[in-house]
Amino acid sequence: MKRSRLKLSTGAVLLAGFLYYIGDPAVIAAVLLPAAAHELGHAAALALMGLKISGFRLELRGFCMEYSGYTGPAGHAMAAVCGPVAGLWYAWAASWLGNRLDSPWLCLTAGVSLLLSLFNLLPALPLDGGRVLAQLSCALLGQKRGERLTRSVSLGTGAALLAAGLWQMLRGRGAGLCLAAVWLLLYQEDERGLVKSCEIL
Repeated sequence: MKRSRLKLSTGAVLLAGFLYYIGDPAVIAAVLLPAAAHELGHAAALALMGLKISGFRLELRGFCMEYSGYTGPAGHAMAAVCGPVAGLWYAWAASWLGNRLDSPWLCLTAGVSLLLSLFNLLPALPLDGGRVLAQLSCALLGQKRGERLTRSVSLGTGAALLAAGLWQMLRGRGAGLCLAAVWLLLYQEDERGLVKSCEIL
């Protein structure tokens, strides 16, 4: 029997069901379309470099692509950064079209894509910005020093985001940023080796 290329974690399935139950379909679509644009940016970069997508995983930490093939650190970094870049282009296009058509939904999905892209560019694992940092720092400093630098910057970024989130909560502006920081700190890379990782968030 052929093994499925799509793997779903139990947590991701439960979260998807919960969001579907409580969410408005228009709002869910406004989130899913930017996420799809983000992943298409990754996929296009991988295809252009001749790398093969071997599978997909949907987990609580996000949607991950598994890929194989040879490319250097710059290629891995390029593949990682193309997701947020595609998201930024989507945000610009949806915003432009939303203003022309006076569409609140298009403006909403543009804002979601902008936030998703900027968040993913933060220099912290497992975000795309963290993967770019890992690849380039390991190439320039060596694997051990690069991994040490990446983990330090990732933890520092998560801590700074948590502090900003707590400050926002004290000012009555919601817990969204704080929850994002907690998620980021919980999903730091383990000790398997950052450069060997072949996943893209």
